[in-house]
Amino acid sequence: MPNIRFPLSLLPLVLVTAVAGAQQPPPSVVQVAEVSRTELTPTVPVPGTVFSRNEMQVTASIAGRLEWIAEPGTWLEAGEPVARLDREALELQREEQVALLRREEINLRQLESQLRRQRELQGQKLVSEFDLEQTEANRDLAMSDTQISRVRIRQIEEQLRRTEVRAPFAGVVISRLRRAGEDVARGEVLGQMTDTRSLEVRAFVPLKHLPRTVVGESLRVFATDAEYAGRIRALVPTGDVRSQTFEAHIDLPTEVTGSWTVGQLVSVAVPVRNAEMSLAVPRDALVLRSTGVYVFRINSEDKAERIAVETGDSVGSLIAVSGELREGDRVAVRGAENLREGAGVKVMLSQRGANSSDAAGDS
Repeated sequence: MPNIRFPLSLLPLVLVTAVAGAQQPPPSVVQVAEVSRTELTPTVPVPGTVFSRNEMQVTASIAGRLEWIAEPGTWLEAGEPVARLDREALELQREEQVALLRREEINLRQLESQLRRQRELQGQKLVSEFDLEQTEANRDLAMSDTQISRVRIRQIEEQLRRTEVRAPFAGVVISRLRRAGEDVARGEVLGQMTDTRSLEVRAFVPLKHLPRTVVGESLRVFATDAEYAGRIRALVPTGDVRSQTFEAHIDLPTEVTGSWTVGQLVSVAVPVRNAEMSLAVPRDALVLRSTGVYVFRINSEDKAERIAVETGDSVGSLIAVSGELREGDRVAVRGAENLREGAGVKVMLSQRGANSSDAAGDS
């Protein structure tokens, strides 16, 4: 192997370079996101409660003996029976009324035949005018009795249909107040059912926010486990004197089924000011120091630049900032805590790229 010799004059420079290379730390790995210009609407959380839009008390439509009622927890589709009353007494009444109708129809046919004969005999002066009028009156009364009997049969059949209490909507039975075998009166509450698919949030919003709360507006509704976009369906703009609030009804999407339930407490993000266009960064990009609030901008050479910023309103994961930033600048959102001015970085997947990958994976 040949011997490599350096001039003595270059030896200090080689040693300094080797020592500097050995002491230079490796570049920090960071994840970045772009500074965006977006419309931010500052909000305040307001407590709300999840309710069902469809909820009803199951009542007896007629008086009678309860034959069957669905147990609590039973899921029923619209039109399926919730409770059933005994039909025997009504069926006997219908049979009796049908027999009366037949007798009245026989009487009606007899009177109509008698009336035809009397009209034929009247031309021969064999039947008086009084007898003819009496027969016509009896015929008309028989026709009226026949019609009344038919109406009574229809009434009994309507009562027979009411012996089954059917669900007006798809839902679950949540309570049962009466048992099979008990006699119940008309209108008596037998139980209760609710629709767990059509949910809404009822929130009591401070009156000062009424001008910025509009029907049809989309609001964020969130709890500790999830967040959904709700839409204001109705407002009750009558303020409560004590609490100084008004009630807002907010429809929830069908995706909440299985995640949230009736009676659950949630929070509603209510706007407190009109929306404004602002530069925004993710909250994770902020670095808090005793000297102020900073973000680290990653330049085109993958070097960190510390930029002092002032924060403003926040919505979700974004927060408004003002400082020497421009739309489209890259700022570190992961690994920024250990960065220094001018430090080299290795950029991993950006936050925008990560979101796109997640969306592609979901699709």
